[in-house]
This record gives sequence, structure tokens and C-alpha cells, in this order.
Amino acid sequence: MSKKRKRDPEAPASTVEAPADSNPIEPPALQKSKKDKSKAKERDNGGHERSDKSEVTFASLANVPDTDPAGDEDAAENVDDSMEVDEPLSSKETAAGSDSKPNSKKDKKKKRKDEDISTGHLSILSKFDKYRADVLGSIPKAVAKETVPEEPLQGLHPLPQPVQAPVQKVDPNSVLPSYLSQPTTVSTTQRPPFTSFNLPGLLLDRLQKLEFTNTFPVQSALLPLLLPDNRLSPSTPKSDLLVSAATGSGKTLSYLLPILANLLNRTVSHTYALIIVPTHELATQVQRTAHSLASGTSLKVSTAIGTRPFEVERDHIIANDVGSTGADVLIATPGRLVEHIRNNPRFTLRHLQWLVVDEADRLLSQSFQDWVDMVGDELQKPFSAEGELLSFDITSMGLRIPRHAADSVRKIILSATMTRDVGRLAGLKLRRPQLIAVDDISAREIAMDESEGGGEDQEKGDIGVKELNSLPSTLEEHYYPIPNPTHKPLVLAKLLSDSNTTSGILVFTKSNESASRLARLLELLYTKKLLKKRKGTTKKSWSIAVSTSDKRKKEISANTTKFKASTIDVLISTDLMARGVDLPNAQLVINYDSPRNEKDYIHRVGRTARAGNSGITWSLVEDSEARWWWTGIGKVRRGNADGIKKESGLELNEEALQMYEEALDKLGKEVRGP
Repeated sequence: MSKKRKRDPEAPASTVEAPADSNPIEPPALQKSKKDKSKAKERDNGGHERSDKSEVTFASLANVPDTDPAGDEDAAENVDDSMEVDEPLSSKETAAGSDSKPNSKKDKKKKRKDEDISTGHLSILSKFDKYRADVLGSIPKAVAKETVPEEPLQGLHPLPQPVQAPVQKVDPNSVLPSYLSQPTTVSTTQRPPFTSFNLPGLLLDRLQKLEFTNTFPVQSALLPLLLPDNRLSPSTPKSDLLVSAATGSGKTLSYLLPILANLLNRTVSHTYALIIVPTHELATQVQRTAHSLASGTSLKVSTAIGTRPFEVERDHIIANDVGSTGADVLIATPGRLVEHIRNNPRFTLRHLQWLVVDEADRLLSQSFQDWVDMVGDELQKPFSAEGELLSFDITSMGLRIPRHAADSVRKIILSATMTRDVGRLAGLKLRRPQLIAVDDISAREIAMDESEGGGEDQEKGDIGVKELNSLPSTLEEHYYPIPNPTHKPLVLAKLLSDSNTTSGILVFTKSNESASRLARLLELLYTKKLLKKRKGTTKKSWSIAVSTSDKRKKEISANTTKFKASTIDVLISTDLMARGVDLPNAQLVINYDSPRNEKDYIHRVGRTARAGNSGITWSLVEDSEARWWWTGIGKVRRGNADGIKKESGLELNEEALQMYEEALDKLGKEVRGP
């Protein structure tokens, strides 16, 4: 509270209807006592007013002139005085103020304003007093009512309460949504039989003929979530699923079985299910599996991957007017799918019920002609071409009219290295998403460390966001240091010569040129007797082939078939063969050149140790790559308790080095020509 200034006796004071020395909120006895004390203070202090912090009184505001003859000190306090509440004026000051006349129209206007303010304050205070009296007067009645004893109730039992849902732990430091930071983990020991699920008898018979008896963990987790459940209402909301499971774990069967089970009773052919994959090889593999399961049904499965002319492909995937042709399940690569959406006027996704994105991390990390936006726009189109509603009112049945396919389509996103980049996943427009992670480490809680990044070559979109991935427990990993990179082909030849593995060997290189050069060097070294005769066979030579992106598709397909039949012992390839290719006989995977990041490593070694089988991988790592290799690939979660076995460097004798130099000279002459 600022210091009170001395009041000018010549300043006019506003008058109010109530006496100046009365207070509406205090009893008359207390007001009289304070009035006597006020007069005593005026006699002692020469008639001047002083503020008292222990008293709170209300009166009219005085009209303060622009200039104060009391001096500069009083003038400096005019601002604070305007915020203070004046004490009641003495009778002499009231008389003096009433006798003084305003000197201008401005003073008259301010006087009238002050009177209105004082009258308003008194009115508010009187209402407050009345309200307080009513409240205080009603308290004893309420207390008396509460103290009345009540008769105890007899024969009542507590009602059963629902079981409380477990409280989900939320990490306050996590920047990820809860479904990504806290996935549902599935143990690899979970393998119930297919007969324990609500599968149609026709599909169970097909599984028995294909010698599929027990489910894999990913299948046991997805089938209950995707298969139709008669106990639930059709209007029950369903979740879109993200699935993280190692390569070769049975992901394809986990979504094909529910799709076929839901479409068995369809009457007209439409594109009800769309499966998007990144490569032709994976599309062909999914198509073969779907044909095997759908054998004996009227369901049609087709592909749109660009291996046929556009006109021929168009007739195979679009149903005609009577529904005699067309595909119920369409397997497509993104580029060809976009071409049909743009250039095929009869192609539509208005009837789509299932959308599957396999190898999602690769499909989402590359644009592929903006396929995500194109598919999303197509799903938003109305069911009829004109956008009209149905001819009958289904709302009378208590059902909601679906406006477009996006209202009911079920989305399944799968990958062995599931990305947790929210920006990439946002384009898919998932509804109530749920992440299922098949963990080979006894289904322990998966730590989502967002602070750790990948290696130096990690894609920019994944910096600061760890993928959800792991390696199978049946994989045996070996690390071979390479001090001299120029001797790497010779080291590989020695390792192959000393190994017990004689077939099913898959070698990955970083480029097409490196693959072709390595294949020719191994052939030359064999002629130099550096590669020994294959153990346990009657063949006198090693069969080596190359599958790279510069080869024709027919040649790549032929090499894959021969490799599966074990007529090719060593298949050398780039990352072209690293994803989605099922090679059941692959026993040994060799990383001749280090992969770009952890994801590529997981997909490469995933060609072996599939479906619970054992497998081996070798990694030939140069000294310049060692630090990056251990900080990136070395930290990938592994199910094998032994981890990575670091081997010692091979000692190369003079005879081997001499044969290697001769092979290099011959290769140089073949490249340069005569």
C-alpha cells in the first residue's frame, strides 16, 4: 500500500445519499466507536487524515485537481492515490467540500461520475451482506439434518465390479505413440495347431495336404485377430495391424489364410484384396502360395507386376460384366499398380476389403510414383460411379451407410525391420493401429531406444528412430577380419575350400561389377586347384552363377530355380536377392561386401535359418569397416545366446598368393581384350 497524500481542504468532495461516516457492512455501535476514534485522531494530528491498514472502509472517491499546491511530493503520489479508498470525511471537510463550487464543466462531470461509482459500490455491498446472511443462517439447519441417525439397511450385498484393465505404462520421455513404443510381443515357443483356429474346413484340408500342421508364432498371433468371429457384432471396430517378424517366419500364410477365409462366400468378382510387394520375385512367390491355398475354390488370384503387356494384364485383373474373369486377390508392385490406377478406367478399389503391404520398410522409404497417395485417393472414391447412395435405406436396419472403401478396409503392414518413423506410417492412415512383434528373445519387453541411431550409412529418414527387428535363434554368425582388401577373393576361396558346406551358398556383393568379377575369379581359382573337389559328391567342379539387376528376368528366374534344385552350388548376387525370395536350401549366406545398414544385413542373412531351420552366415569385414560394423550390425538384437563369433585372420601361403596373382593377370587380359 502506497503512502497516503494529504487531502486538500479546498478540493471538492462528492456526496452520496448515505451519511459519510456510516459503513453499510458494520453494526451501528462499531461505526460510532470508529467515528469517535477518527475525531480524536483529527484533533491530535491537526485535522489531517492518515491511512490505517487494520481498517477497511468505503466512501466516495474525491475529485483531485490537476495541480496540487501541497508540493512536488504530493503530485508524485497522485497515481497511487487514485487507487486508494478514502476514509470518511469529517463534518467540517464535508461542509467545506459542499460549499465549494466546481470551477469548470470538467469538475462537474467528474463529480457526477464519482457519485455514480459510489452508489454502485454501495448497492453491490448490500447484496453481498444479504447473501452472506442467508448462507450463514442456513448452515445450522443443514448440520442438524445430517446428524439424524439412519436405520441400517439389511440384506444388501455389494454388486460385482468389472475387472480393471491393466494400466499401460507410458514413458514420459518417449516421442512415439503408445502402439509403437509398447508393442505386443509374441514368444517363438507359441505354436498351436491350425485346427485350433476358426478356419473353414476347405482351408484346413489344403493345409493338411501341404503338410502344414502347427502354426508359426506370427500365424498364431495374427489368425485370432484377422479371422471372422461370429461372437462379435459386425459393427465392432477392428484394428489395423503392423507386424514385425523375421524373414522366413511365415508372414505370408498369416495374412493369406484370413483373406481367403473371408472371401470364400463372395458372389461377384471384384478386387477385394490388394497385396503390395516391392519385387517381382516376391509377388510370384505370394501368388504361388495363394494358388495352393485357394485350390478347389472359385477365388481368382492374379498379379500386376509388369511381366506381361499392359493390355493382357488388364484383362486378367478386371472382371467383366458377368463376373467371369478378374481377380479377387491382386498382388501388385507399386509402379504397375499406379499405372493401372491412372491408365485403366475400369480399375477400381471401391470394393477393397483388405490392403496388405509386405516389406513395408522398403516400400515406404522410396516414393514409387507416390503410390501411397494414389491408393489413398482411390479408397476415398464413393462406391458407385456417380457417387449415389444405395437404392434402399439400410439405416432403418440400424446400419451405417459406408461412403467409400476407406471406411471398412482392413490394413496389414508387415516387415522384418518394421520402421517406427511416424511420418512414414502417417500416409497409410491407419485406424486404431496395433503393433505385433514376434520376438525371438523369449518375448521379453522390447526396449525402444530412440536416442540411438544407426550406422554412418543409415538413411536420413531413420536417424534417431530405431527399427524393431531381431535375428532368429537358429542363425550362427561368424565374423572374419580382412586386413588386406585386395586379398578378399582369395580369403573367400580358402574359406569355401575348407568348409563342409558344398551347396546352397549365397554370396552378396555391393554392385553388379563386383559380383561378376568375384564369380570369374572363383572359377579361375578352381582351375588352379585352389578350390578342392566338393566333398561327398561325384561332381568334379563347382557350379557358380550370377544374378544381378543387369541380367534379364528370365535368366534370374532360371538361376533361382537351379539354386533351389541344388544344380547351382554358389549364387552370387546383389541385394536384389535379399528380400522376399524363399530359398529353402540356402545353408550359408556370405556378406562378401558389408551391407549399407542393419536392415540390409537382416534381410540378407534372412535367406537362411528360415522356418525354424538352422543356418550359417559369414561376414568378411575390412579393417576400415570394423568400427561401423560393430556399432551398427553388432547391436542388432539376437536370439542366439552365442552372439557373433569373431574368427582370426587366415594365413595365406606363398603358393596360394602365386595362384591368385596368376588368376588376376588372366582376368585383366579378359577385360582388356587381346
